[in-house]
Amino acid sequence: MSQRPLYSAAELLRLIHNLVRLGTVAEVDHARARVRVATGEITTAWLPWLEERAGTTRTWNPPTEGEQVVVFAPGGDMASAVVLAGLYRTQHPAPSDSADKWHAVMPDGAVIEYDHAASHLQATLPGSATLAAQGDVTVDTPAALTATAGSGATLNADTVINGTLAINGGSVTHNGTDIGDSHQHPQGNDSDGDSQQNTGAPV
Repeated sequence: MSQRPLYSAAELLRLIHNLVRLGTVAEVDHARARVRVATGEITTAWLPWLEERAGTTRTWNPPTEGEQVVVFAPGGDMASAVVLAGLYRTQHPAPSDSADKWHAVMPDGAVIEYDHAASHLQATLPGSATLAAQGDVTVDTPAALTATAGSGATLNADTVINGTLAINGGSVTHNGTDIGDSHQHPQGNDSDGDSQQNTGAPV
């Protein structure tokens, strides 16, 4: 019958100490999805981090250098440890204190927030002369794109539409003037200065 290996008291204490450790991300290898963590007086080998999803549904939100993390090592074996990111610290405090909001802050200053108490989605993108993209938003879809707004929609932007534009609705106005399918144009004044009747509707 095989015997279990005997561990010294010092080795047992080391294994127990390694079960759960706090540390900060020292390096990130994005290509391999691995991080090294500075914890105590050591820096770990390259370890995987716990992502939100990693099956047929996959997410990608890598830790950043200096982020505080927890290192979990089954049996105290640091070679098989995994890293759980997302602990606030003085250098990276909580970006919100609301119980009603999902809030995400990006390194470039962009903020995406959903307030479930108010049912309100807010996305604020950065704009600067030094940014080539200037906070661009791109939606690519091979099928139709549908947006429904129950009380109307407002677009504050210089807008270019490439392609066919179809407008279905009761009216179309420009600066308060009707330019819809039933609008008419005055013909102006005749040679005697008398106003003439409006033209018919567009055809």
